[in-house]
Amino acid sequence: MEFVPFNRTLQVCDDVDVLVVGAGPAGICAGISAARGGAKTLVIDQYGCVGGAATVNCVGPFMTCYDAKNEYMIIKGLFSEVLERMKALGGAIDPALVEAETSRAGFYKIGHAHVGPFDHECYKRVCTDMILESGARLLLYTQFVDVITDDGRVEGVAVCGKDGLRVIRSKVIVDCTGDGDVAVRAGAKFELGRVEDGNMQPATLFFRVYNVDSKRLAEHIREHRDEIKPFYGPFSWLIREKAEQWGDVPRAEVCLFEGVNEGEYRLNVTRILDVDGTKADDLTRAEIEGIRQAHKVFDFLKKYAVGFENAVIMDTAPAVGIRETRHIDGIKRLTADDVKACSAPGDTIAVMATNMDTHNKSDPGGTYFTLQNGRYFGVPYGCLVPRGIENMLVAGRSISSDAVAGSAIRMIPCCMAFGQAAGTAAAMAIKEGITPDKVDTSKLRAELVRQGAYLGEA
Repeated sequence: MEFVPFNRTLQVCDDVDVLVVGAGPAGICAGISAARGGAKTLVIDQYGCVGGAATVNCVGPFMTCYDAKNEYMIIKGLFSEVLERMKALGGAIDPALVEAETSRAGFYKIGHAHVGPFDHECYKRVCTDMILESGARLLLYTQFVDVITDDGRVEGVAVCGKDGLRVIRSKVIVDCTGDGDVAVRAGAKFELGRVEDGNMQPATLFFRVYNVDSKRLAEHIREHRDEIKPFYGPFSWLIREKAEQWGDVPRAEVCLFEGVNEGEYRLNVTRILDVDGTKADDLTRAEIEGIRQAHKVFDFLKKYAVGFENAVIMDTAPAVGIRETRHIDGIKRLTADDVKACSAPGDTIAVMATNMDTHNKSDPGGTYFTLQNGRYFGVPYGCLVPRGIENMLVAGRSISSDAVAGSAIRMIPCCMAFGQAAGTAAAMAIKEGITPDKVDTSKLRAELVRQGAYLGEA
C-alpha cells in the first residue's frame, strides 16, 4: 500500500459550543435539545436533507415505542413532539392505533404491535423545522473528514463540502454518524460487529410500492396465519413453493408494512450479506446488489403474490440501510444480559422495550428475542460517553453495547431518545463549564423528565 503526504492549512469556518455530526434521528434530537438548552449549536450532515435512516434509507415504520406488554408508551420526549406534529400534518399514524397482525404491523404476531407508520417526506419537513426553531444551525452537504485533537480533547473537526476542506471548532462534539466515525478518528476503541465471529447484520435496501390491494392481501395472509412463525413475516409459503423463481435472494419471508396511505407499502426484504458499512467498497457493492434484489423481489411479488397484481414500484431508497457496524467502547456498556434482565440502573437516560432482533447469515428469517422479565430495559448515560475522549458524546446505534444488545437499540425511536439525552447533557456541560463525563446524571434525568421523557417507574 502506497502513502503520500498531504498537508493543508485550513480555514476555521465555525466556532460553536456543540457540534452534532450527523442529522439522522439521533442527530436531529441532539441538535434540538442542545440548542434548547442554550448552547450555540451546529448540526452537519453529508446528505442534502435531515433524517438519515428515516429519510435517506426510507426505513419505516417507527418500531414500537410501547412497553413489553403493549400497554403504554415509554419512548416519549422529542419523539412524541415529532410524532404529534407529523400526525397534525397527516404524515403519521398514532402507534396506539396499530395492532399486531395488521398490515401496518407487517402482519407480525409479536414485537410489532404499536409501531408507527409515517411518511418520510413529512419527517424530513417536521424535523428540519424543529431544528431551525430551536435556534440550532444546519449545514448540509458537509462530509466529516477528520478530527483535530490535543491530549484526548477534540479541538475541532475537518469537514469537506462544495467549499472545500474547512475546520469547525467546538467545545463539545456529539457523534451521531451511526458508525462512530468521529469517536474512532479521535482514538476511541470499538468492537466491529459481533466479536465472536466478526458477523455484522446484513444490509438492506428498502423499496416502496403502491396500488397494492390491501384487502385481498390481508385476506390471503389470514388464510395462512398458522404458517407465520413468531418472527417470520408473510409469504414464506410462497417463497418455499416458488423457490426456483425466488432464486438467490437470501430471505425467507416478505417483510412489508403498509404506510400512512392505503395500498402503499415499504418492503424490508433485500438482504446483502458480508457488508462492512465503514468501507466505501462494501457500501457500493451493497447498493448495486440491493437494487438488483429489490427489482427481483418486486417482479416476483407482482407475478405470484395475492394483492400485488396491479402494484407499481415507487422507488428504492436513495441509500442502502446499515443495521450494524461499530460499537464504541464507553465508560458503561449495555449487554444482552442487561436487556434480557430488563435492568434499568439509576443513571438510565432512556427506557425501551424493543426486542433483540439479530438479522444474521445463519438464519434467513433472523433471530428474535422478546422481553420476558419486565416491561422495559434502561440504557445508562455512560453508554453515550466514549472512554478516553473528554469532550465527546456518541448517540445512535453505535453507542457502547455488545452486538446482541445493539440489535435492540438501533431503532429510530431509540436513537431519538439517545440524541435527546446527549444534546441535553452537552448543553449542561457547556453551561457548567465541565466535560460531558462529569455531568450529574441525577440532574440530567430530572431535566429529561421535565422535557417529557419517561425514564421508568419512580
